Amino acid sequence: MIAFLIGLIDPISRIAGKIADYKIAAQNAQTDRERLAADERVKGLEARRDVMVAEAGSRTNQFVRVGFALPFVIYNAKLVLWDKVLDLGSTDPLSPELYQVQLACIGFYFLHSMVARVARR
Repeated sequence: MIAFLIGLIDPISRIAGKIADYKIAAQNAQTDRERLAADERVKGLEARRDVMVAEAGSRTNQFVRVGFALPFVIYNAKLVLWDKVLDLGSTDPLSPELYQVQLACIGFYFLHSMVARVARR
């Protein structure tokens, strides 16, 4: 279940897993045709991965990410500080759809930082 959720949040790791699968398929291929097909899939997936990594460093993309994350940062700060710590109010819960968006934003933040650390090694 956790691997499935990580795959939804971090498509780069999902692509990396498929690349590994196709490299294994190329090594286990019985014919040149199967080996060539697996190699072509690997090259296509590597190209997709490279585009996603390059796109992730874009300034425009960073502003879009901040725009999606900021409302949830404000909501959680109000929820914890105002409602729980200071006990000065009550905040309505998020709808199930907004809760999923919040999980995706938070998950992306942590997974992105982990992937960046691994990529630096």
